[in-house]
Amino acid sequence: MNDKSKMEDSEQQRLDYLISLQLDDELCESEIEELVELLNLHPEARRRLVANSLFDVQLADILRNGDQEVSQDKPRVNRGRVFAGSLSSVLLAVAALVLSFLAIQWVLESQNSGERRERYIAKITGMSGPLQWIGDGGFVTNKLTVGAELPGGTIEGQSPESWFELMFKDGSRVVIAGQSRLVFSDLGQKELHLIEGGFAASVEPQPAGKPMLVYTRTAVLEVLGTEFEVESELASTFLNVTEGKVRVKRLSDGRSLDVPAKHRVTAAADQSFELEATPEMVSFWKDRLALGPKGVYGDWRPGDASEGRRPAVKSIPHTIKETGKTIYCTSLRVFGGESPPVVLHRDSQLVVEGRIAEKTELLFIGVTLQHPNGDFAGRFQIHLPGESVNVNEKFELALDVKDFKLDPSLREIRHKLADSPLGLIVTDIWCHTLWDSAGLELEGVELYEAASVD
Repeated sequence: MNDKSKMEDSEQQRLDYLISLQLDDELCESEIEELVELLNLHPEARRRLVANSLFDVQLADILRNGDQEVSQDKPRVNRGRVFAGSLSSVLLAVAALVLSFLAIQWVLESQNSGERRERYIAKITGMSGPLQWIGDGGFVTNKLTVGAELPGGTIEGQSPESWFELMFKDGSRVVIAGQSRLVFSDLGQKELHLIEGGFAASVEPQPAGKPMLVYTRTAVLEVLGTEFEVESELASTFLNVTEGKVRVKRLSDGRSLDVPAKHRVTAAADQSFELEATPEMVSFWKDRLALGPKGVYGDWRPGDASEGRRPAVKSIPHTIKETGKTIYCTSLRVFGGESPPVVLHRDSQLVVEGRIAEKTELLFIGVTLQHPNGDFAGRFQIHLPGESVNVNEKFELALDVKDFKLDPSLREIRHKLADSPLGLIVTDIWCHTLWDSAGLELEGVELYEAASVD
């Protein structure tokens, strides 16, 4: 069995370098955190710290007293007394050094530390699915929990089932679902860099002259206090304002627009940059697989007319590190700048067409939902026995949305979520198998409101 605490050669070299900087009092904050992490993981690192510290302090003391011995103005010093004094100073120095690192570790890790509370700028108030946080100096962890206080950095949703809510000290909230990457900081003014995905935000009034700034690849948003949703793609940014007003600047030409409540805009170099009233909610939606992989999670494949196959998306694996569970998932984005909000009603039906290449025990089909103000409302799903579909034959499933239940993985936060999918806005439709690949492909997805039968 491999000993995970054993240090690699590269780690040993890095440790020696960091210790040398510490002894010269030249460590920056990120290097301190890196050194503390090495000390936590490896007992050998702690031994090397003490050994290096002893040598450095003792050498300095010997050299200092050696100068005294050769000085013509001072009497010779007894070598035994030199080493006795040196040992005392060494022990004091090492003790101080070790205590300083314990203090640093206490500051960095203690949730109850007053100094820690001063450092954090936001905390996780809700989460589900695999998340990753990257802090200063490249510190990476997947072990996030509700209540975790973060001093900024990058937080990433790693799969379609990921969801998290960040709350800043002033009560402003940012809610992200699905695959996403957000860099956030607050040095007297909140700055968010949306690298991938989208989020909904409810922002408290910000200090005069210091609006929240949201950066994407194509735009900059200035937010004084409002509710809005934003999505970032490679070449465009979509903004929908629910309450208040957001100023958006298109980076391609520097043009700015003030977007009021119940309006939206897309910022892209190759599109019209004009306000549009948020359209009324609809109850119908159909996939756009024929148009390409945009808005698709999975392996998109063009159709093959010779084989009678339509464009499709094949599920891809995602393993959750903490549990070892692998899901083979595909999803389609429903909410976005090109669509009006799609709402579920009691008579809503979801029709899914596709194929499987191998037998599977269960087939999961579900929807990710949000409230009209953008807050995450939950993931609701239905699971079918594998015998419901035949291998290598096209299947077509018509499912009543009212039968969908809350994803069990969200049960710990169910008090924050909706009781049913009805009356909520669909952001994503997804399908997956668990453990087994099954070669799942989706060829068509349609959501509509069936005619009521009296």
